[in-house]
Amino acid sequence: MSVKLNDSQKLILKIVLLFFILYFFLLIIYNFILSAHTPDFFTVLTSKQVTFLYNLTGFNAHYEILSNPAEIGIFSGHDWLVKIIEGCNGISVIIVFLAFIWAFPAELSRKIWYSIIGMILIWGINLLRIYVLGLIYRFYPQWFDVSHRVFFPASIYGIVILLWILWIRKIVKL
Repeated sequence: MSVKLNDSQKLILKIVLLFFILYFFLLIIYNFILSAHTPDFFTVLTSKQVTFLYNLTGFNAHYEILSNPAEIGIFSGHDWLVKIIEGCNGISVIIVFLAFIWAFPAELSRKIWYSIIGMILIWGINLLRIYVLGLIYRFYPQWFDVSHRVFFPASIYGIVILLWILWIRKIVKL
């Protein structure tokens, strides 16, 4: 039995298949980068930038690679502010975002500029997320767990979903 797909169904199928191909391709590249060095480049960069934010706002912060080399601690003096691991660097969220954007039919120039803007926005929001989580840990520790596990993941994925909606409605115009 043969199933006939209309043009809309073919487009949706093409987008979904391309999304998964791009997602797994980017994930393989990212895992290759992760295996090259521990801690990975992106986690170290995230740690440096979050440390900069703490210092900018009056904390005498520094970061240290911990005994588990995949973990980086940020301290103010001897006090913990935050611990950063690979999953905190935002790259996995950026990979999902990029795979979605590039799966849709659109002009190359639009894909490039929207990808750059989206990556910068996601990266910046992620840095602020980690910064605020450290403040919550230090000053309101009773709120840390729910903030870390619920509020902040919902906020960063919410931003990505809003970027996708904007992409579909305003840029691609589907």
